[in-house]
Amino acid sequence: MSQLSTLRVLIADDHFLIRQFVRNTLKESKIENVQTAADGNEAIDLVQKSRQAGQPYDIVFLDWNMPTISGLEVLSYFRAKPEYADTAFVMLTAESEQQNIMKAIKAGATSYIVKPVSPADLGKKLFEINEWLKRKRQVSGGIFG
Repeated sequence: MSQLSTLRVLIADDHFLIRQFVRNTLKESKIENVQTAADGNEAIDLVQKSRQAGQPYDIVFLDWNMPTISGLEVLSYFRAKPEYADTAFVMLTAESEQQNIMKAIKAGATSYIVKPVSPADLGKKLFEINEWLKRKRQVSGGIFG
């Protein structure tokens, strides 16, 4: 699990308490490099700037319903760009309807977490997401990295 400590994470959610909850849960998993965004525009801006700085995020948590641009739109925006193929985009949302989950998966979501989520379940998802990252980077390491 120590590998988790090197992950760079962005939490995009318009609710301060959700951002704090996810950040605290990540810290318990030894992930210290966490930034937050309060809306979709800010998320897009931070994700692009981090890549330009040569320090791209590994995981981006996206709330579905945010002001300006929805999490689904942010997801679609980055999935259309091949250089973000090995970034994990995780929907973290109260949208629990099957059709919305399918819409997000089709749009390229790495994982889908329904709020409210317990720290234990978030930790479990984190492990799965990290496994996805490892597989992606073994496959695409030569192409994008």
